[in-house]
Amino acid sequence: MRSLDRSMSRFLVTGVILLIVFAIAANFVIIAQALFSPLNVVEGDSMNPAIKDDDAVIITDVDADHLEIGDVVAFEDPEIGGQIIIHRIVSMENEDSGLVIETKGDANAHPDPYLTPANRLAGKVSVVLPHAGLFLNYLRTPSGFIICVVCPVFLLLLYLVSHWYLEKVEPGEGFFARNIICLR
Repeated sequence: MRSLDRSMSRFLVTGVILLIVFAIAANFVIIAQALFSPLNVVEGDSMNPAIKDDDAVIITDVDADHLEIGDVVAFEDPEIGGQIIIHRIVSMENEDSGLVIETKGDANAHPDPYLTPANRLAGKVSVVLPHAGLFLNYLRTPSGFIICVVCPVFLLLLYLVSHWYLEKVEPGEGFFARNIICLR
């Protein structure tokens, strides 16, 4: 019976630690997204099957000298300001004004109807995180924040308060709770 109590106690402590690590990671993602948006959520299927709707991508800076045909790049839509497009480079040309690139979505039949100057690129897609956009969008909702951040922190506080309380009570009292949180 005592080994079962110890196993349950270790399981509970491990669970609390994992919840706290998860809450800290979720807080870090929320803060990082607000400050410098390291992850961009993909909306649309123009790059299907390589990059799908609700995937998240990490976009890194790239020098025009290091661009190659086949690279997936991000740039602001010249027709709709503020919207980022993620497409693959299909050709590059040196013009008087500098390097311009022609892009195309993998799922699109034709290249984009405009050329993009290389100096207007937001960057190059370096990592694709499948379906991570679903989690990022969920974290931005009030219920996602409550479930992923507030609840784990509340459980930690509950655990710490119960641990503190049980240290204050007499040794014979609170036997079941003492066994759960390893105070004997």
